[in-house]
Amino acid sequence: MRLLAIALSVVFIAPTSEVNAENMASETPVSRLQGVSQVVFVTLGEMQRVNDDSTYCNQVLDVPQITQNVVDRGGVLAFIERPEREGKPQRWSQLPQLSLAYDDPVFTYISHGLGFVRLSYQSTTSIRSAVCCSEGSRLKLVIFE
Repeated sequence: MRLLAIALSVVFIAPTSEVNAENMASETPVSRLQGVSQVVFVTLGEMQRVNDDSTYCNQVLDVPQITQNVVDRGGVLAFIERPEREGKPQRWSQLPQLSLAYDDPVFTYISHGLGFVRLSYQSTTSIRSAVCCSEGSRLKLVIFE
């Protein structure tokens, strides 16, 4: 058991600490991150499909950088921008995300396929309060091959 713990620490902790030290010193260019194909920014528009009961909605975003190779062997991470305001710095929040900031809890997540990302909102009560605030927000997509 002790040997397993040592092996896992070498596999998972050692590479992580090296990357974190490099990131703290300066931003790592995307081209130097192993496996990252591209970072793409898209601006969210109006929701394209909203259920009659307002418990689900989505919008499909064209992302031609998502190739068949990404679909078959890679993946996509998504972050929604939190702009600077009221003394809080600009930051990026990773999806999926559960928002309890509004009257109705809303779960936001993405799915992807060849050439697109679908951003979905789901709630047991209503997605309306979250959706009204998302239009015009930026989404950062980190695409892995």
